[in-house]
Amino acid sequence: MNNTYRFRKNLWILSPSEILTSALLVIFFFLTMGACFTERPGWEAAFWQALLSCLLWAGWLYTLVAVRRPPPIGAWGLARGMAPWGGLVLCYSLMKPLVPVLHPQLYDAQLHGLDLRLLGRGPSFAQQFLMGHPHLTDFFSVCYLGLFAWLLGLLIFHSTVRRALYQRFMLGLILVYIGGFLGYLVYPAIGPRFAYPEEWTWLQGGAVFRGAEVLIVSLGSRFDVFPSLHGAISGYLLFWQMAHDRRSLVWGLPLTAGIWLSTLFLGFHYLPDLVSGGLLAGISAWLGPQLEVLMGAYRRSLHPPRVWLLSLTEGHGDSYGKLAGRLSDLIPLGGDVSPGFICGGVPRNRGEEAVRQALGDLGEGPYWLRPSDVSGSKKSTLQALKPLSLEQVVRTVFAPPTKRYFIAQKALKVSAVGICRSFPPQGFKLTDVEIRMTSLPRGGELILRLTPNRNLFRGWLETPWNYFPASFPLKGFELFDVVKLTRMLAGKWGKFTEVEWILSGGKVYVLDGRPVQNSENS
Repeated sequence: MNNTYRFRKNLWILSPSEILTSALLVIFFFLTMGACFTERPGWEAAFWQALLSCLLWAGWLYTLVAVRRPPPIGAWGLARGMAPWGGLVLCYSLMKPLVPVLHPQLYDAQLHGLDLRLLGRGPSFAQQFLMGHPHLTDFFSVCYLGLFAWLLGLLIFHSTVRRALYQRFMLGLILVYIGGFLGYLVYPAIGPRFAYPEEWTWLQGGAVFRGAEVLIVSLGSRFDVFPSLHGAISGYLLFWQMAHDRRSLVWGLPLTAGIWLSTLFLGFHYLPDLVSGGLLAGISAWLGPQLEVLMGAYRRSLHPPRVWLLSLTEGHGDSYGKLAGRLSDLIPLGGDVSPGFICGGVPRNRGEEAVRQALGDLGEGPYWLRPSDVSGSKKSTLQALKPLSLEQVVRTVFAPPTKRYFIAQKALKVSAVGICRSFPPQGFKLTDVEIRMTSLPRGGELILRLTPNRNLFRGWLETPWNYFPASFPLKGFELFDVVKLTRMLAGKWGKFTEVEWILSGGKVYVLDGRPVQNSENS
């Protein structure tokens, strides 16, 4: 009973993506156990590989997550963010020994027949296009491998730069993999080029094609056909960028088209595989945020005093005070939030250890502490952000009344504070946004109103250089994102809106976002 309680008490430490990856590895282990008990041919290799994968994953979770409790920032944050994808790679590698044991029958004949009915002919359409053009074969090989660069790039980006959206991105990606793994286990096939090699003897390419062939044959599971994970993952990444970074569609759309065509032209997938992969991508993109809400609510029920600000994207931050509620609306739109957590609402004997551990995870002080039900938009409040020691934070948090909530953040070396203001937009544009920036050391103030000049060649893409004049000292994408957040929130709330932020070390950190009444601009 004591071990069960300890497990439940500490389960909140695991992120939603780590919990889901753990569940997937456990399922794979029990599948191999079932093959072991029934003594199916080839069960030994599958069992030992599954056992090794589970031990590696469990060792990682215990030694470097449960014991070290690395915060979601810095090098450890990057390693921890990439780890669930590593767990999915372990599951994928299990397909090679496990699928023949569980489901020795292949369904290439059925998929090939459906392919012929849909396309009207076999691989001859690709033969007419690629035969005698090895450079085109190499080009599509680059497109096929480009998915891995795209995926790894977004994983690193959301593990480091845009942590606020990491869990949502990762949960949708895990759902894509789960759907793909289920299809491989239930409906295995090896693909047209390997099932019908006599139809693909004409396919020739250069060094890139030969190198890609070696990688795919040696690292692939050989049963990863229906549904197409290449089609599903690229579709999911495209849906994600449509929702969170439309600027990248300029290259995301042609890359997705190249990936999908390469799977057909190079004989890795049938057309039904791509169709099912696209459906899987759409379903996963829709389910990811819903799953994030459910798992976030469960984690909070395990350990309410200790909730990372970066975990408030589930939309339940209003339970922890007004400021957290506003941040929970702000963060999903892409804001970069100063590392911190919400605390309070519990007696000192229950919450002090958790608060001390949370502050330690943020790093050595000093820290900022602000009541979560007080807006920090006034200039006097902004300049009153005084660094506090760990003991000062603990004394303030647990001073009566104990039911008050606070936001604790690591104090930054502040160079300037700012407020972006925006009217509710008539359309989805960035005009009529005002930036008011105050330098804390000098007290100087700079006001900028965004009114870009649009013409035939400029202003149609939402990029920083279209909105900030050359004389303005700050025009990076991070500040641009804060401006965009202000505009989006104004549209969402339908009111005059302010977003408060702090510039420190060339990085912009969002502190607050709120709808306000302003008679001057109403």
